[in-house]
Amino acid sequence: MRPYIIIFSTMTIDGRIASKDHYSELSCPYDKMRLHIVRSEVDAVLVGSNTVKIDNPKLTLKYAKGKNPIRVTITTSLDIDLNSNIFITPPLTIVYTSYSTFIKKKNTINQLETKGVLVRPLENLSSCEIAKDLYELGIRKLLIEGGGRTIWNFIKDNCYDELRITISPKIFGNGVSVVNGEGFKGSEAPNLELVDYKLCECKKEVHLIYRRL
Repeated sequence: MRPYIIIFSTMTIDGRIASKDHYSELSCPYDKMRLHIVRSEVDAVLVGSNTVKIDNPKLTLKYAKGKNPIRVTITTSLDIDLNSNIFITPPLTIVYTSYSTFIKKKNTINQLETKGVLVRPLENLSSCEIAKDLYELGIRKLLIEGGGRTIWNFIKDNCYDELRITISPKIFGNGVSVVNGEGFKGSEAPNLELVDYKLCECKKEVHLIYRRL
């Protein structure tokens, strides 16, 4: 068993979530509100450790009311800033890492646990195994916010249910792709069902909702 998983991202017309110099401010105020409403409806929100490093998000509610979701991140190395926002502000944060790193980085783990962070070592750090473990911890609805590599891993493993994409009226030409991995062969690429679409209230963006078939 695993949680119901929603992937939410805002990208440029050419499918980038960040430019070559890491600029990633793409969302209008209405899009931010959309994202935070989804945050308020899930039990946990997950981002990769690179997103924590570059963006230093709090992953809490600002543009919607409700209970802050549990924060989750994944790091094979545990080379993370212990003063990142997800470690110094409530609510709970869960960090997934490998067994070998868990054994080697006891000092880092002790510091995280002192901050109230839950460190979960897994033999297999695949998206599906992490999702299964989160389900065992009581997470029934999970939001994936990025970055591109994390989104790729969940899509590659077929470990998601919805993909919600906002298209921003920008073109970067280079940078980080919304699904940033080695890619599928054309014949193996997944097809998704378009279940909803809307012109954003700002009249400049389009929001699309796809469901995994």
